[in-house]
Amino acid sequence: MNPKTLTLENIFAMELSNFQALVEAIINEAVQESKIEVAIQEIEVYWSKESLELRKYTKDGVDRGYILCAADDIKMQLEDHMLNLQTMSGSRFVKIFFEKVKHWEKTLNNVVEALDVWFLVQRKWMYLESIFIGAEDIRLQLPEEAKKFDAIDKQFRTIMNGTNQDPIVVNACCAENRLDVLTGISERLDKCQKSLTDYLDTK
Repeated sequence: MNPKTLTLENIFAMELSNFQALVEAIINEAVQESKIEVAIQEIEVYWSKESLELRKYTKDGVDRGYILCAADDIKMQLEDHMLNLQTMSGSRFVKIFFEKVKHWEKTLNNVVEALDVWFLVQRKWMYLESIFIGAEDIRLQLPEEAKKFDAIDKQFRTIMNGTNQDPIVVNACCAENRLDVLTGISERLDKCQKSLTDYLDTK
C-alpha cells in the first residue's frame, strides 16, 4: 500500500484483529531488523572517520619519520563493535544483513590483528634503529645485518609515511597485504635481533 493514501478506513477494512499473532510477529521482525540496520550504520560511519594518531619520531635531533601513538580508545571501540557484530550474527533477524555483518566482522578482525603486529614491529624497530642507525661500530662489525636493517628501515618508514597521509584506521590496517608485510618485517627484525645478541654474547 502507498503510505500517502493509506487511511484508517483501509486499515479497518483489513480486519487485522483477526490476524493478531501474525501482525505482532511481522512488527517484531521489522523492529529487530531496524535495530540491526541502525547498529550496522553506526559501525560504518564510525570506521569511515576514525583515524590512527601519529607523531614525528626524532633521534639525536634527526627526523626519523613517524610512529603510531597509543591506540587504547580504538582498541576499546573495536572490542565493543566486534561484540555487537557477534550478537547481530547470532540473531535470527540478521538474514538480510548477513553479508554486511560478516564483512565488518572480518574487517575489524583484520584491524585488530594488524594493530597488534604493527605495535610489536614498531617496538622492535625503535630498539634496533637506535643501535643500527645510531652506533657506527655495530654497523662496521655487522655489515650484513646493518644492510638488512636498512632495507627493513626503508620499508617501515614508507608504511608510516603512507599512513600519515591516510590515517583512517580501516584503510591503514586493511591495505593490500598489510598484515603479511608487517608479519614479515617482524620476523626479519627478530633475525637482526638474534644476530646482534649473538655478536654481543661473543664480546
